[in-house]
Amino acid sequence: LLNNGWTPCIEFESAEKAYCDSHGWTGIDYNVNAGYYDNRYWVMWKLPMYGCTNPEEVLQEVRACTRAFPECFIRVAGFDNIKQVQCSSFLAHRPTNDRTFAAVNARQAGDSP
Repeated sequence: LLNNGWTPCIEFESAEKAYCDSHGWTGIDYNVNAGYYDNRYWVMWKLPMYGCTNPEEVLQEVRACTRAFPECFIRVAGFDNIKQVQCSSFLAHRPTNDRTFAAVNARQAGDSP
């Protein structure tokens, strides 16, 4: 993330709101195959880490967010400030009570939590 020059941003969300399986009343096709997806808007932990070049700083913020919200999902997103788009994100913390995880060898296409 940092090697690409992207700005890291820590985000968190409760287990109840982290994943959507519909788009509410709008009727929009939220399927990934339709090119639209929900679950994009999580709560931001502080501000994006503008100018950050040290990965340890990002890890410190992930640890601080985890201490503050241990039962939330926490992800790190990387934003390109020139193109003004999110280029990457990954899950950094999963709540201890989460039961949606399945080992890679136990997953099948089409499975849903």
